[in-house]
Amino acid sequence: MKLATLGLCLVFGVGALSGQTFVWQPSPEHTQVPIWPGVVPDAQPVSGPELATTSDRLFGGRVALGLSPVSQPTMTVYLPSGKNTGAAVVVFPGGGYQGLAIDLEGTDVCDWLTPKGITCVLLKYRVPGAKLYPKSAPYPK
Repeated sequence: MKLATLGLCLVFGVGALSGQTFVWQPSPEHTQVPIWPGVVPDAQPVSGPELATTSDRLFGGRVALGLSPVSQPTMTVYLPSGKNTGAAVVVFPGGGYQGLAIDLEGTDVCDWLTPKGITCVLLKYRVPGAKLYPKSAPYPK
């Protein structure tokens, strides 16, 4: 009986994690730096605060982390572990203009490149979110 109760709690607990929202920050060993020191030029309206959301479906066998809307662009430097080759890559996580696939197409790429001696710069660029998705062109109007 106790095992069945524990199993049910686990199932409902994992289910509750799906679709959760929170503010994304890089891991403690990486520093996020704003690209613009003051007001972001040509700022566009966004649909709310920047939040990270877990997906409700699996990608590559795991839950994905999306980030939207983004109005304050930043960059995070991932230094190589081991021998530094002197190479660097700027990573622009995808997401279809509405948000950023910050882990699958961002931090995971950096985590794959840094052991190979490659410096990674993860760019968190501006995206308006789903509510302001334009029909065409970079701006809604």
